[in-house]
Amino acid sequence: MDLAFALHETRRAIKTVVRLLASDVIVLSPAKSGRTWLRVMISHYWHLTRGVPADRLVRFDNFHRLDPHIPVVHFTHLFNEPPPVRWTVARAARHPRRRLVLLVRDPRDVAVSHYYHLRHRARERDLRRYGLTRTRLARPLPEFLRDPDFGLPAQIARTRAMLRIHDRAARAHLVRYEDLRRDPAAGLARLLAFLGEAPVDAAAVAGAVAFAAFDHLRRLEAAGFFRDEVLRPGDPRDPESFKVRRGRSGSWRRELPAELVAWMDRLVAEGLDGRLGYGGIAGEAS
Repeated sequence: MDLAFALHETRRAIKTVVRLLASDVIVLSPAKSGRTWLRVMISHYWHLTRGVPADRLVRFDNFHRLDPHIPVVHFTHLFNEPPPVRWTVARAARHPRRRLVLLVRDPRDVAVSHYYHLRHRARERDLRRYGLTRTRLARPLPEFLRDPDFGLPAQIARTRAMLRIHDRAARAHLVRYEDLRRDPAAGLARLLAFLGEAPVDAAAVAGAVAFAAFDHLRRLEAAGFFRDEVLRPGDPRDPESFKVRRGRSGSWRRELPAELVAWMDRLVAEGLDGRLGYGGIAGEAS
């Protein structure tokens, strides 16, 4: 590891720890679990109710500085972070004034989506942080899914670790991506109530859900509507490089060998012990 990269990572870790301790809300999720979609809905709700800019996403205290009624919100994936960051998340979540939102998604879908994200969107610095090389990433999807460090076994382990943090948190709210896809208005309203919105504006919830609808959000990303880098395609000519890629679950079942699908189902059933309802077949319509 060269000195410049080490210094960058140290500064990044310090900044993350400071933000975690200063946050009112921590949103913890695996990569590729619908976090950006949820973030767009929350941000647009506050655009409609508080007047914050429509082309910005909530990021730490940017909305709080415009309106102190909006909480300071920090989003983190937690994993592939240095130990001080992981320890701080667990410690911060136990503080009675802080709210923890845990966004989870079927680890099978997460593992597949993460593969495409790493191949088409990840920057070289991100790959270095993960300890990944382009050669290792060039493997076909079935091989990647079996990788103990980045494939399905790793995603199951990360989900279990997040559940441990959730169980010890002072105030926690769990959101399943699949439930949010099935009824985004109800899921968003419950989350906003947990964040302290009282009363929750039903019309603004409907507006936020419509704004973040898959086709509309993809058009906005292609047009460069958002000022945040997180919602820009890696390569506008490559559909797989869009942050908003497909927005559905379980389609990989038709693309993978039957024996691999059976192995994935068995691993999830054994690894999560049915706690999140992911023990069976991943939903096609989620």
